[in-house]
Amino acid sequence: MSTDGQRSVEASLERLEAIAERLEDPALDLDEAVKLYEEGLRLYEECAKRLDAADLRITQLAEALAKQAGQTKER
Repeated sequence: MSTDGQRSVEASLERLEAIAERLEDPALDLDEAVKLYEEGLRLYEECAKRLDAADLRITQLAEALAKQAGQTKER
């Protein structure tokens, strides 16, 4: 887990893979399958939010860098 108490994206993706493999087991109990599915949905949503936030931050940094480069050329 990271310092803020959240799993890393990589750890969440590994857990999602493990859940997917487990859900493929035909002997899996229905209640357990539902619990795993719910956990998987939570992990997916968490990963999607964190990746969206990272994408936004990268876009903001790229725009700031482009703006700064444009100002440097004007001088």
